[in-house]
Amino acid sequence: MRDTSFLGKLLALTESTNPHEANLAKTKLQQQLEKRGINLDQLEQQLGDMSVVEEEIEVISFRYGQPYKRIDPAVSIILSAVADYYNGKIVFTPFKADNKTYIKDAKGDIYRQIEINASKARKIEIEIYTDYLVQALQDEWARHCQTDPFAVAMNGSAHRNSFRKGWASKVAQRFQQMKNDEERNGTQLKLGSKTINVSALTITNANKNELAKVEEFWKLRHPSLSRGTSYTHGGSGYSEGSAAGGQVGLSRQMSSNSQRQLSGY
Repeated sequence: MRDTSFLGKLLALTESTNPHEANLAKTKLQQQLEKRGINLDQLEQQLGDMSVVEEEIEVISFRYGQPYKRIDPAVSIILSAVADYYNGKIVFTPFKADNKTYIKDAKGDIYRQIEINASKARKIEIEIYTDYLVQALQDEWARHCQTDPFAVAMNGSAHRNSFRKGWASKVAQRFQQMKNDEERNGTQLKLGSKTINVSALTITNANKNELAKVEEFWKLRHPSLSRGTSYTHGGSGYSEGSAAGGQVGLSRQMSSNSQRQLSGY
């Protein structure tokens, strides 16, 4: 049952109108189907025979992206927003090669990496959603360079960094609003060929239950962790980035089609 639910999530992601996101999901889905020795028709039949899937919440930690010397604020903001939407938490942790030795640069500074603590069932969604948004940001910056080359040339890297933070911050605001709306108004889940209405109370209770388990795991894993990183706002390019971040598609069908864990449904 748990395997079928996982594949159902991937199948839902392939329906995205965002080509990058859909292609990532299709590739991963095909790999998983081959691994399990079934085809797409068989998977859809299994999903059609299912009612609402209830999964045990298993919290895990996993890492996103390559080790870095200096954090990319925009990527950090995006990943934090996606993780929060799926009731996860991110941590900036030292990177160890083979989980044994810290990796350092010539000055002795330790490389770091972003760790996500979240339900195991959310991992694929967090990774694909973040990949899509990071690519969308890169594409939007490239368009901005063509639209306003003078500002880009005059203000250099400061303009680029402010644009990217403005874009990412706006996306983070929209994620929070989307989650708030679901907890106030409810949503719909697409399960195979079925569409199921889910009440606001059900979503709110499910989110609280999942987040409580994630926070319990997070506190045990990082008992003395200090407050997270914050970033400055404003500057040349920030407002332009924010405006562009307000236009990017947040792949609504991904959030509504995915089989969210619904305790008590």
